[in-house]
Amino acid sequence: MTSKYGLLVLNSKNLQKLKQLLTTAAASLSSRLYVRFNPDTDRTDDLVSKIYLNSANFCPKIDVRLVVAEIAGKIDNYELIGDEKYEKSSGKSEKKYKKVVLGGTFDRLHNGHKVLLNKAAELASDDIVVGVTDKEMIAKKSLFEMIEPVEIRMKNVVDFVEDISGEAKCLTEPIIDPFGPSTRIQDLEAIVVSRETLKGADAVNKIRNEHGMSQLDVIIVELVEGNDEILNETKISSSSRRRADLGRLLKPTRQVPRGNGKPYLIGLAGGIASGKSHIAKYLKEKHGFDVIDCDKLAHTCYEKGSVLNQKIAEHFGKDIVIDGVVDRKKLGGIVFSDKSKLRELSELVWPEVRKKATEIAEQSTARVVVLGKAQKILNFEVKILKIPKKSKKQFTVIEAAALIEAGWHEALAETWTVFVPAEEAVRRVVERDNLTESQAKDRMSSQISNKQRIDASNVVLCSLWKYEETRAQVDRAVEELLKRI
Repeated sequence: MTSKYGLLVLNSKNLQKLKQLLTTAAASLSSRLYVRFNPDTDRTDDLVSKIYLNSANFCPKIDVRLVVAEIAGKIDNYELIGDEKYEKSSGKSEKKYKKVVLGGTFDRLHNGHKVLLNKAAELASDDIVVGVTDKEMIAKKSLFEMIEPVEIRMKNVVDFVEDISGEAKCLTEPIIDPFGPSTRIQDLEAIVVSRETLKGADAVNKIRNEHGMSQLDVIIVELVEGNDEILNETKISSSSRRRADLGRLLKPTRQVPRGNGKPYLIGLAGGIASGKSHIAKYLKEKHGFDVIDCDKLAHTCYEKGSVLNQKIAEHFGKDIVIDGVVDRKKLGGIVFSDKSKLRELSELVWPEVRKKATEIAEQSTARVVVLGKAQKILNFEVKILKIPKKSKKQFTVIEAAALIEAGWHEALAETWTVFVPAEEAVRRVVERDNLTESQAKDRMSSQISNKQRIDASNVVLCSLWKYEETRAQVDRAVEELLKRI
């Protein structure tokens, strides 16, 4: 049986067994490990980095926190890791500054962040001011669409800093420029940076000097090493952690009631040129999923004399429908030049497609996985992968048009999204469809953003890299799906 919290007390003797002790913590704990130095051990930057680096390697699933002050609560609340006993400090240590400042994105708070925050907690007696980047400041980061909301990131920073720092308070705020509070608060005394952000500290002091403010001492902290060959990074980073989350369940599934033998519905959304058709094909060929193509279903909704065509004539004018057939060129000229008109057309199409998709899905005697994607309503080019009338397979993939835009995901147990960065999607559309960059961007502007899709999804996939990497994400998603079902 594992304990929730643990305490590891380090001294000059048991430091040599650090890896072994952290391995024990990984096997013994379910949540958090507090690490504390006994009085005979000097706290150095190298030692702090060593502890967090080894923690990332030997107990990666445990939230390791190197405390600056006394641990909170009673010692009996913690499982002791190792033989070293906890000793209270003989007196209160003096800190060098009252107020320090630092900044960062702090997405998926990791051990690299903790080294920076630990240093600030060591130095400040009163306030630790943290600017947390948002909006334009995060837009160029790898997989930025998956970055946690700024409110969550600020909360996590405050929770960590105030947990380890003792009496010092952590004050956070979102920042949308490189400086934030560092050039606004008069009585700051020091700024904590990594070597790669040292130039930013110099810029801060330059602005403070121009405004007649005191210069900040610059405290440099070395980054904790890591390795990510896909992203070409050699440090522990949030972008690597975001990539590691691809294909994993990021938020709880919905409790959607269903009867025995009824479909288990999951949705996947994706924009133009996101790689969704490749993923659908891979799910069919590798994992044995059946597939229903709702783009093709939408195409059948435009058949001569259909209910949809009648609705289009009533809404957009009788001259749009000639002899029961939609003049797609004329209708396209209306809806693709006006987003509101495109939305109106979509709201006519979506119910018809959903009705047909539901009828087919209900025929399946197995659970169903729904993969939805943004459609080109008037230009259906995606290959149909037909489902047998009664499927004997465990899962069925439904490629459903405009899944999230139509609000269908709210009725599904899960939603999956596949995406690539906008600039990569533009490049692919230009190359694939022989369009200009401007035309490609116009086509994409009719869709919701990657961020909107991801925020509505439970599982996220990215096809930016080699096929092997994308397939590994899909394999991971299917493996976890099988465990959930």
